[in-house]
Amino acid sequence: MSPEPRITQFREGTPLSARIFGVPYDYTSTYRPGSRFGPDAIREAFMNIEIFSPRLGVDLEKANIDDLGNLHHTSSLEKMCDGVRKLVNELVDDDSTIAILGGEHSLTYGSFKSMPASTALIVFDAHLDMRDEFADLKLSHATFLRRLTEEVGFDRVVHVGARAASADEWSFVDKAKMKLIPMHTILTTEKPENILKEFLRDFQEVYVSIDMDVIDPAFAPAVGNPEPGGLTTHGILEFLYALTGKFLRGFDIVEMTPGYDNGATKTLAARLLAELIAISTLREK
Repeated sequence: MSPEPRITQFREGTPLSARIFGVPYDYTSTYRPGSRFGPDAIREAFMNIEIFSPRLGVDLEKANIDDLGNLHHTSSLEKMCDGVRKLVNELVDDDSTIAILGGEHSLTYGSFKSMPASTALIVFDAHLDMRDEFADLKLSHATFLRRLTEEVGFDRVVHVGARAASADEWSFVDKAKMKLIPMHTILTTEKPENILKEFLRDFQEVYVSIDMDVIDPAFAPAVGNPEPGGLTTHGILEFLYALTGKFLRGFDIVEMTPGYDNGATKTLAARLLAELIAISTLREK
């Protein structure tokens, strides 16, 4: 871990709301690299936005947040995933929420495997990431969900926002009967967040993984693989607010590439970070 955390704040007599760590890894990026610089960019934006949530009535200025810093920089995908898995395994029994800043989406392969079997995984992503192999790699940011579902199954996985995938991927998830809320459903449904609520009816504990490319590039241009036709800022926030009352075991925010940013993407990522921590303070334990 790096020795210089950025967001840590302690309030005496207040329970710990979240433990944060960054994963500066992007070695399997297939289009626009640079998400390794995402963790600190999101931290910078977080420290320069208002962190009171009027929607939730939560003031994070009064919350305890522990920033552990960033994982040791490595070019090895296996070492990165193993490091994420080990650290999450050390933290998961804590009552606080685990917040991970990426980095590329492959980190979720490491983090979710340390979640209890009662935890549902909600993936917000423009892509399905269900290829069996891509660019000669069996495990990468483009295949991580295929590898992960091979280990944990499909029963506790929900995918939101898909609009870009190969024909084989669409066919695969259809045959597997994976729970999907694709963009065409979101755009033709009055309150699509209610579909997510129904999928999660039997789960009290959730892990949320947000690939920033789920959001339309008009709102979040600085991502590794931008895809038009995505969620609006309002749209993703409504999905997140639908999780209020759930036990947010952990979450990650990934694929933000600061080198392509005009400031909008890191600021939105920071807002999502703030709202997810706020949601975690309202959880039912």
